[in-house]
Amino acid sequence: MTGPVTSDTRVFALLGDPVSHSFSPVIQNAAIQDLGLDGVYVALKVESPQELAAFLCGLARAGGGGNITLPHKEKAATVLDAPSSNVRRTGACNTFWLQEGKIHGDNTDVEGFSRALEAFLGGPPEGHRVLVLGAGGSARACLVALMDAGVEEVHLLNRTRERARAVARRIGGERVRVLDDRMDVAGKAYDLVVNTTRLGLEPGDRLPLELDLLERAGAVVDLVYGVGGTPFVDHARERGIRAADGSEMLLHQGAVAFERWWGREPSVEVMRMALRASQGR
Repeated sequence: MTGPVTSDTRVFALLGDPVSHSFSPVIQNAAIQDLGLDGVYVALKVESPQELAAFLCGLARAGGGGNITLPHKEKAATVLDAPSSNVRRTGACNTFWLQEGKIHGDNTDVEGFSRALEAFLGGPPEGHRVLVLGAGGSARACLVALMDAGVEEVHLLNRTRERARAVARRIGGERVRVLDDRMDVAGKAYDLVVNTTRLGLEPGDRLPLELDLLERAGAVVDLVYGVGGTPFVDHARERGIRAADGSEMLLHQGAVAFERWWGREPSVEVMRMALRASQGR
């Protein structure tokens, strides 16, 4: 925003736990200021599902909105009055706002991942064999985007097999195969490996996967992001595998969310410059 906070200022927030690492306030406030809008975006640590529902409804009813991150995306989907098709497909919500008296929600991770992936690969992943690590809300968004892009096959690896099977049944059908454990990937070749787990957010986290287990990985995308990249991205690049962290997905899903809230298209380049400045790039 360009002026002081007043009773007319629209308040938006990132709700989740943890949120201290997030650059969402940086990119959203840059976009708000660039267009001279009366709004502010903050990050709020929300620990319980009950608190999540209260914050989400309160912010929306006050004329604002926001984003949802781990671990509340699935809970958020149950609070909405008007879920989008992508929320219904994934069972997860990451963006919410008030419209015509109803709390609307979308999963902008789907479009954000699709845009970021195409920019990274130089085109859609049509015909690719993909390994997806994790089965949470972000994994669901990625699976929808991958299915829509026409991938050949997805292998889904998650710590809890039943959760992965439930995601596969909901979204992937015959093109998604759930693996029993990480040794099932040994000797296999993939065009793309996507990490949707939170491993890498905290110092000392183990890698989501040892890439040496694979016969080949054409490319790696880590949805985790941070200053200086992530350990998984470094692990891939050390092995000559092109890799990207979740910064571009953050930007693109954030731009889609901004459009939902304000009805205006933000400058992704302004958001990117603000992100890079905050990351010291």
